[in-house]
Amino acid sequence: MNLYRQILLLTLTLLVLVSSTGMAVGMHICGGELRDVTFFGAEAECPMEKPKEEIPPCHAPDQEADENCCQDHQVKVERLDVAAKDKPVSLNKLQDIKFIAAVKVLVLQWFAPEVELKPAYALYESPPLARDIPVLVQSFLI
Repeated sequence: MNLYRQILLLTLTLLVLVSSTGMAVGMHICGGELRDVTFFGAEAECPMEKPKEEIPPCHAPDQEADENCCQDHQVKVERLDVAAKDKPVSLNKLQDIKFIAAVKVLVLQWFAPEVELKPAYALYESPPLARDIPVLVQSFLI
């Protein structure tokens, strides 16, 4: 259960981080195989790419040969800023309050501690008395 909790908390933390900051993942595919993955938009140089030579138009072939075996793909996750567009949520409806209470109960059951702690004072024994104090305090009338 503890491992599931850690995985869930880590996943939710990463979700909040990515959704609040945005992210870009770049993939370099060379010869049909994934060669490099970069984060935050940085591009890696490919040693297989050849610099294109400029050829005079009279020497250029009629059809361009597709010799470029490399492809760059980029996936961007942009942050959403919809907080200013939405109206504030009102919890006046009884159904909303019941739903929130049900979710709270389920979450508390999910993350409840597995072991119940026993109180430390349940088996406490007082130290032995050196003198019998009630006898010393009593006054005997004669």
